[in-house]
Amino acid sequence: MRKISLVFGIFFLTIFLSLPAKAETIEDIKAMMGEMKADYEIRIKGLEAKIEALNSKQQEDSAKIEGIAIKHEEKVANIEQKIEAKALDVEYVGRGNAPVGKGGLVVRNPFGFGNVSVGGYADLEYGDFENTDASFTQHRWVINIGAFPHERVRFNSELEIEYGGPNVPNADGEVKVEQAYMDYLINDAINLRAGALLVPFGRYNLYHDSDLQNLTDRPIMARDIVPTTWTEAGAGILGGFNPVLGSYEDLNLNYELYVVNGLDAGFSDTGLAGGRASLKTDNNDDKAVVGRLSASPWLNQEVGVSGYWGEYDTAGTDLSGVGLDSLFTFGPVELINEYAYFGVDQGSADVANFFQGAYTQLNYDFWPKFLDNSFLGRGFKDPKLTLVGRYDWGLISDDSDASTGNNEEDRWTLGFNYRPIDNFVFKLEYQWNETTNEVLERGDNNGFLTSMAIGF
Repeated sequence: MRKISLVFGIFFLTIFLSLPAKAETIEDIKAMMGEMKADYEIRIKGLEAKIEALNSKQQEDSAKIEGIAIKHEEKVANIEQKIEAKALDVEYVGRGNAPVGKGGLVVRNPFGFGNVSVGGYADLEYGDFENTDASFTQHRWVINIGAFPHERVRFNSELEIEYGGPNVPNADGEVKVEQAYMDYLINDAINLRAGALLVPFGRYNLYHDSDLQNLTDRPIMARDIVPTTWTEAGAGILGGFNPVLGSYEDLNLNYELYVVNGLDAGFSDTGLAGGRASLKTDNNDDKAVVGRLSASPWLNQEVGVSGYWGEYDTAGTDLSGVGLDSLFTFGPVELINEYAYFGVDQGSADVANFFQGAYTQLNYDFWPKFLDNSFLGRGFKDPKLTLVGRYDWGLISDDSDASTGNNEEDRWTLGFNYRPIDNFVFKLEYQWNETTNEVLERGDNNGFLTSMAIGF
């Protein structure tokens, strides 16, 4: 008990001795406590301000981190879109850059080397034009076979059967190789390609598949100026670059450059198609050079320039060409333009000395929501309707045959499409045609066209 009393006595003595001398009354002690309270309130408010500043900074840091994450996600999404766009590029293996891309059936080779992709497209047309019998036309059935025997070795091929083939009664069909080439992959910037090549002159010749197009008939330019489908035996290089300009990283440059047999003297003043050469032999010792350079500043925007030069006969006379093409996409609107010019050295022969043509096409995609539950939309992920307008023009110089003056043809086309999926399309369109001198395509006959096309 004495120990407890002693402890309490020392405690109270310590408190008493710690009080200032002036704190001799209760009032002085209350005043001192008030000062201490005010001081603590000031300190507490200071601490609260610091905590609030720390919280604010934390929120700012969180916002910055979230902004960085959003930019990163956008960049990843942009890269994924580019990868997907590349996967749909028909110049690669099969129809969908198989075996890793979309489309095409991937078959494991039973002998244990590489993968094989199978794809293709087909179409059926119905046309009713003035001065022509209305007809169904089974125009194309195309089979694509591609393979990756090794990650640096690639093969692609395309076999086309037109109008049922050559053995159908009363038909002018054919079976022909449109592509059959091998790639030896080195890096993004340079790779080797050899075989039956799809000529990289203009955009349409590279992307001519029926299901990729919004109109049934090919442009006049792509029929009579650039002889689509244009295939040559040859070899060359291809690749792409992604130059970084400051903070701008989206520019993509791609090129193809080949040495090929080249066009021969079979063309006329109604088109270059007759000059497409044999895949077996060349008609002269000199080879033609053809190439295309394209620049894509953003996804789904592209500008391309093409060039061609080669001798077309044994006399050393040459034929040269230049082409310009562009693709611009603005939301649901797509604008496609293409121009081509070929000049011909006449030499001693009397031939057409120039071929010139162009087209411009406007596509508008839309989808009314009220159709979602109709038979047109039910069960489809992203169906669409498309309004299409195109102007075509071709001009070929006269070769002094029975006609007088240059041969020219103009065409206006208005179309409407329905796509339940991207690679299956119903097309409906009307053409207005006008010809000067010899007929290039439809003459002065206007008419109606409808077709279906599928790619796989």
